[in-house]
Amino acid sequence: MDWLRRIKKAVPVILVLSGSFMIAYGWGSYHFNVHDRWYIAKLWLFGVGMAVIFFVGKKISQKTTRRYQANWFWRDIADQKMEQMFFISALAFGIFLFRRELPSLIYMACWGALFFGFSRSLIQRHPQARPWLAAHGQWFWLGAFIFLLEAIWQYTAYRLYILDVNIRFFNIVLFRAIAMTVFWLGLAAGLHLISSLFKNILRHLGLGAWFVIFIFYSLVWTVNIAILYYSGLYISPIALQHAEGAGSVAINRLSFFLIATFIVAAIIIFSILRRWVKERSKATDLWHRRYGYVAFTAALLVIFFLTSFWNTPERGIARSFYDHYFVKKSPVTLDPAVQKKLEKFGLFYNQEQFYVNEREWVFTPTSTLLLPARFIKQKPNILIVFLESFSARLTGVYNPAMKDVTPHFNAFAADPQVTVFKKYFNASTPTITGTLAQLCSFLPPTGHNEIQNERKLQHHFLLCLPEILKQRAGFQSATYVTAVDKTYANKDGIFASMGVDEVLGTKELAKKISGEPLSWGYSDHQLFPAMFNIMQTAKQPFLMMLATVDTHPPYNLPKDAVNFKDGSQPVLNMVYTTDDAFGKFWNDFKQSPFAKNTMVVALADHAIFPTALTKDIFPDEAGKLTYYDENFLAMYIPDSVLPKIIDRYASGLDITPTILQLFDLNFPNSFEGYSIFSDRERFPNLLGMHELGLYINQVDQKGKRQVDYNLPTEIACDASGVVSATPDLTLCDYLNFYSWKRQMFEQGRFWKKT
Repeated sequence: MDWLRRIKKAVPVILVLSGSFMIAYGWGSYHFNVHDRWYIAKLWLFGVGMAVIFFVGKKISQKTTRRYQANWFWRDIADQKMEQMFFISALAFGIFLFRRELPSLIYMACWGALFFGFSRSLIQRHPQARPWLAAHGQWFWLGAFIFLLEAIWQYTAYRLYILDVNIRFFNIVLFRAIAMTVFWLGLAAGLHLISSLFKNILRHLGLGAWFVIFIFYSLVWTVNIAILYYSGLYISPIALQHAEGAGSVAINRLSFFLIATFIVAAIIIFSILRRWVKERSKATDLWHRRYGYVAFTAALLVIFFLTSFWNTPERGIARSFYDHYFVKKSPVTLDPAVQKKLEKFGLFYNQEQFYVNEREWVFTPTSTLLLPARFIKQKPNILIVFLESFSARLTGVYNPAMKDVTPHFNAFAADPQVTVFKKYFNASTPTITGTLAQLCSFLPPTGHNEIQNERKLQHHFLLCLPEILKQRAGFQSATYVTAVDKTYANKDGIFASMGVDEVLGTKELAKKISGEPLSWGYSDHQLFPAMFNIMQTAKQPFLMMLATVDTHPPYNLPKDAVNFKDGSQPVLNMVYTTDDAFGKFWNDFKQSPFAKNTMVVALADHAIFPTALTKDIFPDEAGKLTYYDENFLAMYIPDSVLPKIIDRYASGLDITPTILQLFDLNFPNSFEGYSIFSDRERFPNLLGMHELGLYINQVDQKGKRQVDYNLPTEIACDASGVVSATPDLTLCDYLNFYSWKRQMFEQGRFWKKT
């Protein structure tokens, strides 16, 4: 049986080598390029390196236990058990063998049970096993519950966050959960060790401090999940500023569920720590401290050596707050090379002048009239319906799969007097900046805080469509109707600065609508009839604008919703509801005198938030879209002479120049868009700008359309300079432009001359 003895003797070495190459495979599959011809060689080198590190570490452990004359238990571990411990620990990296989420979770749970069982079996052999086992169990259950929370949080972030460039395999979620669990156990150990220096009640100060910190951390995650669910982005100063004033939108089933989950988690953590405190009065305190040394050491190893710790959502969140409040912003200069690249987008800036964007014409002068001749003297009214979050793909007008969801918009688009615009994208998001881009032809670098809290736009003077129509086309009034309070996002101030005479919000509409508001404010079924009644008494020609609300997240707002089929799809229910409300209005409109003297422009205020497009509705698009998308845009003109379809790349920046060309209004301006009817054809490249992402849609040097997108705070550029060698505009180039434009905004250098 000599061969059996040889095999048994070789088992420890086999375990070490197997564990080393398991770690090498897992770590390398994430960090190495699998298409690199040296990939296998790198894995072998890494695996050999891990084995060498183990054997050196074992030698050091053996010498240490002998030098300090440790009891037989520790000598036995150093001599006999380290290979098994190393192999079982390395099995965690076997998670990368799995390509499905459920098997990965089951594997990790089994690995955790194996690790706990093996470590417990070792401790049972200790001469003083009972106190060791007590401490072992308490640390394990605390760690297990923290891991459960972390796994849920990290997985939720993985599923909902739209910009996680560090995710190559979903398995990394579990390593992030492990990293954060070890970090929290290490923090608990550190605070516990410090407080153990005190006596009486002060001995518990460390655990108390840890509990408060962890509960605050859990609360942040609770809010973060809510923000992720509706926006696809992490909590940040910007996200919190956008959430201000959200009112009843924030009160829904998800928020109640998250609050309840937070309370339950807090109670469980408190119960675990309470039992821990009770045990400290017994003999286990010494072993708790020894466990603390291990946990604290493990936390340090995680912080310094585990990359999963450094790409967690927590780090991104912390960095966003630090950058927002503590990083000083230095003056920014628009690089000449970037300035040249922007010309392909139709953006021509003169930095030598104070007003950097002066243009001579709205559109290239032409003798072609785009409105019927009868409107030359008597201008038509204009009704603009801003459809909340109305991406083109949600409608049957653009997407045949949605034909049953939007029968009334389909009928509207089929009207002989309606022109449908294709390849029209939003220039910003959310509503206030999206509308700002549309009505003022201005790419907004503004943040929600500047708009709502600092009210800077009231002190800068954009030239916008309402003011132009009143001053140059003889329009008698401009009215904006919104479902919510008109002060939300400073709409009253912003629209007043555009030249709008009256902004009607919830309070003002209460005098015109019987019954309570049925949505976030008034529902679409309430808004359309109210607006139609206001039109009856408005002095003509007028500009009337309505912002719908029912398709706003969380897609369950209206109490008078009309379900689509069985009602199982909230997003489709809301689109169907808005379609129904618009259809009733459109029928009334067509039977009224307005059908002969009023233009109707129906367009999205911005694209639907990407997290709303789930796999069950959009299996091919879910998880791949951003805050920028093709939007709905259709225009009704009585006796229209326009083509039925205009298929041309355009954005929200082009709405005002397009309407002005209809009315043949041409004058010096500072617009950043072009008429879709003419000049936009020369500039088929588009930009989208806001805190929620910088968007580039351009034709590259190879003639292919290329799309790039990222958050301004997430764009990493070469420290040597932001300008790339490529002739195409890159995100780093765009970041330079975005930063420069924010600076120009603060200096008032984009506005009309006063």
